[in-house]
Amino acid sequence: MIIFGWRVVFFTLGKGVFHCPQCGGDREYRRRQGRNFFTLFFIPVLPLNKTGGEIVECGTCRGRWAPGVLEVPTTAQLAHMPAMLLRMAIAQVLRSGDYTHAPARSRAVAVVRQAGETGYDESALNADLGRPFDEVRREMSRASSALAPEARESILRAAAEIALMDGPLSVSEQDTLGAVGADLELTRVQITGVVSLARQASGH
Repeated sequence: MIIFGWRVVFFTLGKGVFHCPQCGGDREYRRRQGRNFFTLFFIPVLPLNKTGGEIVECGTCRGRWAPGVLEVPTTAQLAHMPAMLLRMAIAQVLRSGDYTHAPARSRAVAVVRQAGETGYDESALNADLGRPFDEVRREMSRASSALAPEARESILRAAAEIALMDGPLSVSEQDTLGAVGADLELTRVQITGVVSLARQASGH
């Protein structure tokens, strides 16, 4: 007697660490895609069509979610996020003015190091300056909501103070600070207030 049928087999597309909604913490995950197979004596022998979309499966609780769950920052990412956003904000503002200004560059490196990235140096700054503008803006917009408003204001102020080191803000620098503030999800009133405080502190 020949026994045949159909069965869904899942293939792993990738692995990583994510914040599991069910476990309530960082866990390992597998990103998987299901596919129907024709079975013979319960053994998958012939691949057929794919089933639905991809899923993310927790390695601990085996819960399954849509890939959008990977957009939630992990604990490690949250710890790193202020320094990462600071790097991007400073780079955006620096390249809208005189990015060769030595004191401003030195201050930028020092500020990022103080934020926790102790290995940050001139070469890392140059790499940040070379990143595509639109790419950086998308990353900032996606990550900023995880931080408190006070933290986002602090990032913008640090960027503004560095921009002011070579003199009064140019039109380009003002526009960039406005864009950075918007990407940090700050209101116009907040942006104006933060930049004003930075001007007062610098004497410009």
